[in-house]
Parts: sequence; C-alpha cells; structure tokens
Amino acid sequence: MTTMLSRRSLLLAASGAALASTLPRWAFAETPDRRVLVVLFLRGGVDGLHLIVPHGDPEYYSARKGLAVARPKKSDGAIDLDGQFGLHPRLAPLEPAYRAGELAVIHAVGSPDATRSHFEAQDYAETGTPGRRSTRTGWLARGLASAGKGRQPLGVVALGNKRPLGLRGEIDVVTAKRLDQFRLLAPKRLESRLGEAFEALYAKGDDAVTRAGRDALGATRQLAKLERDTRAGDYPDGARPLAEVAALIRADVGLTTAWLDVGGWDTHQAQGQRLGRLFDGLGKGLAAFRADLGKDLERVVLLVMSEFGRTVAENGTGGTDHGHGTAMLLFGGPVRGGKVHGVWPGLAREQRYEARDLAVTTDYRDVLAELATGHVGARDASGVVPGHSPKKVGLLR
Repeated sequence: MTTMLSRRSLLLAASGAALASTLPRWAFAETPDRRVLVVLFLRGGVDGLHLIVPHGDPEYYSARKGLAVARPKKSDGAIDLDGQFGLHPRLAPLEPAYRAGELAVIHAVGSPDATRSHFEAQDYAETGTPGRRSTRTGWLARGLASAGKGRQPLGVVALGNKRPLGLRGEIDVVTAKRLDQFRLLAPKRLESRLGEAFEALYAKGDDAVTRAGRDALGATRQLAKLERDTRAGDYPDGARPLAEVAALIRADVGLTTAWLDVGGWDTHQAQGQRLGRLFDGLGKGLAAFRADLGKDLERVVLLVMSEFGRTVAENGTGGTDHGHGTAMLLFGGPVRGGKVHGVWPGLAREQRYEARDLAVTTDYRDVLAELATGHVGARDASGVVPGHSPKKVGLLR
C-alpha cells in the first residue's frame, strides 16, 4: 500500500484522470448527522467582478472599457439576478439554481489583510487567521474536530495532490487524485493475501500509524464494494472530481466534508477568453452536480471561494492584477439562495480599497464561521476563526 502516514492523517498518492463513475447507496453505518460541506477552492485569485458582474454600477464600465461583461439583454451580456448584479453569461447553467433559492452570492467579501501574495493569501484563507503565518491547522479541520467529526474512514476526502491546509489538524483525511486508485498497489494475484496480512498487522493497537493503516484498509474495502455506473459522463471535462464527491454523497458512506482544488484563475492576460472557458466548466459542473444529487442536495452545502480578487481597472494586456475583495458562491439545499448577500461598497475611485481594488465589506471569516457552526456542527466559532468575533451573514436557512 503506497501511503504516507502521520498523526491522524492519511495521504494516498494517486494520479491520472478522475473516477468516471458514480456509486449507488450502500448499507454502511450512517452517522446521525448526514450534512455535507464541500469546498471548491479556485486557486489564483478569481476576479469577482467577472464572476458576478456589477452591471448596475456605471464605474464598472468606466474602469473596464475593453474587458467589461455587457449589460443584461445585450449580446453576450450578464444574466441579471436582482437589477444590480448578474452572472457571467457562461454561468447560465446556474441560473435555475439561483431562481430556485439554491444558489447565493456573497459579494465584496475577503480578508482584512492587505497581502496580494498568492501564497500568503491562500494560507490565510485556509487557516482562517489572516496575517498569522504561524497557524498550523486549518479552519475546517478545527471545525470538524469541534463537531466531533472527521474520524470515519471516508468521512473527510480531499481530491488533489496533497492535503490542503484547510484540512490540516486533528482529523483523518483521505487525500487522493482519483478514488478508483485508492487501493493496495499490488499484483492482482497477491492483492488478497497482502490485504489479509495488513489487516492482521493493523488489527491491534491504538497508536497513530496503526489507526491510519486500519482506516486506510477500511476505506479501500468500502470503495471496492461500491458498484459503479456511468453517471459521471454527464459532467464536463475537468469537473469529474465533482462526480466523485456526488457519488460518495449518494452512497451514504459517511462523508461529511470534501475539498476540491481548481487552479488557473490568475488572469493577468487575456482574461475574457480564459475566464470564459473556466466559467463554462464551472457552471456546467455545478449544474451537473445539482442534477446528480437530486434530493440529496437538501443536506449539502458547497462553497466556492478564492484567496483574493482582482483590480477594478483592467491592465494593458487584457487582464487584471492581484486585488482585494472578490465574490463567493454558496450552493445547496440549506442555503438562503436567490440573493446577493453583503454590502456593495461601490467602484468609484474613492470607494475602492487603496484606490485600486474592490473594498471588502464582508469578512471571509464570518462566512467560514457561519458554515462551520451552522452546517458542520462546530460547537462555537472561537476555535474556527480564533481572535475574531464573527458577524452573522444569514447564509443558511
């Protein structure tokens, strides 16, 4: 078994294409609380003004003469949400979810820290402690530990190359690039015998390595028993990890949290074309996820977040540079959707942060704390966002 074991953590290195399948319900023991939180992290700093277009603010069009998304009802224009804001036209598959109250927007959201460094901003976003590089655990890991979750073999899953900082802490995490390769790496003729040998090896003891090995074997057994169908074919290329998460949710294997990373959002050049392609995949992927889950969406919340936004004005190469405030999306049955949350600060030069960026009016820690306490089940917010007294945003029903 190719593994890297550490205290209360498990990393299985796997690579290649995502699992092209979904899984039916299986009779695993269910936890009383079947709520699931999915975090979709857009790494690179997504332009919130392109994601959710402030078409009602004339300063947007003054600052972006070549890059601005057209007003609603114009050719390739924004999809109006409330007379002030609109979805990028390539996110049209998400409009039904917004109208159904299953998609919410938080605009002008971000960190109080002024950094425009990807590395620092991503660390702060994942730890929930802006300005503190010394924090070694993630906001979501602390929230799960507070809720008494994160100990089941398939309770917390991260699909990517490594365990994200947001999930570092006193919880067990299955980390893999593809779930269909989460198994003993051995020749078929030896796989059964090796499995029995590892089971005997890890049968007794309660040290960290033994527990991790036992959990790894339990997870491989669960995944091996699940039958596969072809529903993942409904997802666009690049969105297959969402199909894997939906499969685990529908199978009731005890999943409480999933974390997905998507790179490529640092758009200094040719932003219109690049974000158009990325938004096309994001919109179709989330729409497929919604259709795939069906009634199970009632217990799922999916957060789309990034480390920071972009400059209000476009640069000389058809893009935007590192900024400050941005937009988040919140998706799922428990969400107070059909609404753009937050206070709009305006885009006039004197209203911008440092005269260049969208100002932050909603602290991202307020969003994280509300999800951790209201959906994950954390006992209080003090451990999730230490040193901060969260304000209620009103994101959940």
